[in-house]
Amino acid sequence: MSTARGESAAWQEAYHSGALKQRRKATYTRKLHRLGLTTPTTDTRTLDIACGSGEALTTLAETGFTHLHGLDLDAPTTDDPEPFHRTMGDGGRLPFSDSTFDQVLCLHALHHFRSLEHIAELLGEARRVLKPAGALLLIDHFDSFYLRLIFRILQFRCPLYPTAARHFGEQLRDEREIVAWWLDSWRALFPLIEQNDLKVERFRRGLFFFYLRCTPIS
Repeated sequence: MSTARGESAAWQEAYHSGALKQRRKATYTRKLHRLGLTTPTTDTRTLDIACGSGEALTTLAETGFTHLHGLDLDAPTTDDPEPFHRTMGDGGRLPFSDSTFDQVLCLHALHHFRSLEHIAELLGEARRVLKPAGALLLIDHFDSFYLRLIFRILQFRCPLYPTAARHFGEQLRDEREIVAWWLDSWRALFPLIEQNDLKVERFRRGLFFFYLRCTPIS
């Protein structure tokens, strides 16, 4: 996954590790269900911004969704075929026409945009490419004492941790400053949504993530 600028080599190595890929793939069915993505239709067009290695779109394809598009700054790391159309680009400057997509996703990636200004650009572009009856679907962390505690524990190098936890800890060590910024700032997302002619239709919290559905203001 990459957004405004490429992540470090250490972050990329951890992100693309087999253990974390398997972990992401194992959780996306549940997460997408929480966003309401359970019933595919033949003409639904979907864009995943900062799609990374594509586990969310692959899960949607396996569910029966078609017309799937992913956007990321980085090219795929393998030559394996993907069940979606991949475009290289920045989420703040989408290379798509107005009113192209029925749903736009940005999953676990908002904090990678690294500033509220860039997140605002993302929201404005998502609003532009959404059809009038479309939806913007977001997942990311919200601030809590227990999340900060868990993140701090995972940053310790411990050989007893499971492989996926060790790789995730590597990511956290690499991006600890931006994660701390996001946890301090995540509530600023809501006025930005409103400023970009979107409204919150549904918001819920899980144990570690929020699930947010926004729709265009007509």
